[in-house]
Amino acid sequence: MNKILDVIEGKQNYAVFPIVGADHCARLLNLNFSEVANDGRKLAEVLEYGYNLYGYDMVLVFSDPYVEAQAMGCQIEYTPYPTIITAKTDKRFDRIPVIIEATRILKQKLDTPIFVSIKGPFSLAAFLIGIDKFLKILVKDTTAAIEAIDQALEFQKKYLSKLLAIGVNIFLGDPLASASVISPDMFEKFAYPPLRVLIDEIKDKRMIAGIHICGDTIPIIPMLDSLKADILSIEDIRPKTKTIKMGGVSTQTILHGTKAKIRAEAHMALEQAPIILATSCDVPPETNPESIKEMTRNAQ
Repeated sequence: MNKILDVIEGKQNYAVFPIVGADHCARLLNLNFSEVANDGRKLAEVLEYGYNLYGYDMVLVFSDPYVEAQAMGCQIEYTPYPTIITAKTDKRFDRIPVIIEATRILKQKLDTPIFVSIKGPFSLAAFLIGIDKFLKILVKDTTAAIEAIDQALEFQKKYLSKLLAIGVNIFLGDPLASASVISPDMFEKFAYPPLRVLIDEIKDKRMIAGIHICGDTIPIIPMLDSLKADILSIEDIRPKTKTIKMGGVSTQTILHGTKAKIRAEAHMALEQAPIILATSCDVPPETNPESIKEMTRNAQ
């Protein structure tokens, strides 16, 4: 049963997906995350474990935010989870085959919608240049900024074509496109156009397109709504949108909140149905499994 699609098509009021990634699932199984992040079978194994444990309505193939950046030359280290230690260099390490292998395995084994998380070109360009330097370039050298974003977009178009050939749905994560980081004018000029290109390609293949942007999105809601994605994953779900919203339970609540607090936020979110009940961002690795179970049982 594809409850995600049923919500999008108006056949059901809600589905549920705490944004559980591989880091949390690897921790549950006491596995070294660097080994999971570099092995497609292990990545599929931990994500399948999380799905079976919690019983939510989709699976997101998400290792960490730096898969594409590393493939394009960024250097990362595991502490124990990946962080970028240098911006783009000539040294490349490609984990995209790991993501593709895990995706194929999960699509074959699980009867649930499979999504793959990829980076929005705006955020990917920032990783490649270095976030602080990139934000300065946006103001001082528009041409250089657009060139960097275009380079990221071309890489993501090739990556996306490989994923769409498998027949999976896509979530575009663009955290640095948040109004907490850049102005709405900058979003419209730099982040919106490449998102629109990728969403059009996803929709052309008749797959589900989701957008996830952290932080403050209220000033850019009209633009996000006009991208014609199927799902809009945001922290503040109160604004009215044509796009199906995803969220409702804060990451701080899922990490530190009582069961009563989790239930309260879940119930408030479900009052805005149709909705995909979710955490506002990915579940922290150390989250108590009982808190996630409490959230999911409110929408089952």
